[in-house]
Amino acid sequence: MLRFFRAPSQVEHESGRIWAASALALLAVMMALLLILRPPKTDLTPPPLRAEWLPYFETHVSSCRGSLSAAGFQTRIVPDLNRTPQCGYRDVVELMQPAGSAPIQTSCALAAGLALWRRNVVEPAAQRRFGQPLASINPLGAYACRRIAGRRDGRWSEHAHANAIDVGGFTLADGRTITVLQSWHTPALESAFLHDVRNGGCRIFQGVLSPDYNRAHANHLHLDMGAYKVCH
Repeated sequence: MLRFFRAPSQVEHESGRIWAASALALLAVMMALLLILRPPKTDLTPPPLRAEWLPYFETHVSSCRGSLSAAGFQTRIVPDLNRTPQCGYRDVVELMQPAGSAPIQTSCALAAGLALWRRNVVEPAAQRRFGQPLASINPLGAYACRRIAGRRDGRWSEHAHANAIDVGGFTLADGRTITVLQSWHTPALESAFLHDVRNGGCRIFQGVLSPDYNRAHANHLHLDMGAYKVCH
């Protein structure tokens, strides 16, 4: 009976080795294809709230809102406003301020810039100049369907797309209000504070215009995320 269990011939042994090697090679190719073709992992962590991310936030509103939320700033979506090709807005958010202060409605990139400005510039300046916290940033307005400086012709303002905001002043924790109109040109601490926040804003926003620019800005700081880098 032992003849029924003969050892494999050299040809059969070689064929088995070739088959095993082929199977291993095929398995390796399949594993490589799985690694190449599988979808990449989606990183859901929002980017940090920093100035270098503001251009990205202009077209990635969900990431913008996530970064604001992670930094402790709450927002809500504002319904789109479709008016004319020159006016209206999309993907605007409402940036919540502390209780008792009016919320601010702007493009999300500008809202992120305002949050950065408040956290990194305005609040430290209030502590440095007055030894107390900031209560609120007091806006005069953001969206307005108009051209630059209200002219009848010329380029349309960033306000026409809620991508700019005018800040008229600031309120401190003790209730004191500092306005651009009353304090910009004085020698008091209030003027130093206003110049501090203007200069710091130039490191964050694309456009910053103050009373030093022209009389049309005598009562406010203009801040925008437009295409042109200006600081006056």
